[in-house]
Amino acid sequence: MDSLEKVIYYVVQIGERYYKHTDGIATYTEDEEQAYAFTNLADVKEKAIEIQGTVHKREVSYKELQELSEQHEEEYMQLPVEEKEAIETFCQYLIDIKDDKGKVLI
Repeated sequence: MDSLEKVIYYVVQIGERYYKHTDGIATYTEDEEQAYAFTNLADVKEKAIEIQGTVHKREVSYKELQELSEQHEEEYMQLPVEEKEAIETFCQYLIDIKDDKGKVLI
C-alpha cells in the first residue's frame, strides 16, 4: 500500500493493556482500538520508554477510514435527537477550547 493511500500511527502496549490518554490523565485500556494513536515516532518512543511499554506500528487505508465514517454516520443518524445534540455540544466545546496553536487543552 502506497504511503499516500494510508495513515500510519503507533500505539504503546504495556502487558495486555494499551496506553490511553483521557482528559489529560494517562490511563490504560485492554481494547487496542481505544488506545491513544500517536502519529509522531519520536513522541511514541519517548512515551514507551517513560511507561516501559512496547511500540506497535499500525496502518489504516483511507478507503477503510471512509467506510468506517459512512458506517458511523449511519449509526449517528439513528440516534435520538437528544443524544445527537449532546454529541454536537461536546464537539463544539472541544473546538471552542483550542488555543491559538490548535492544540486541545483538555
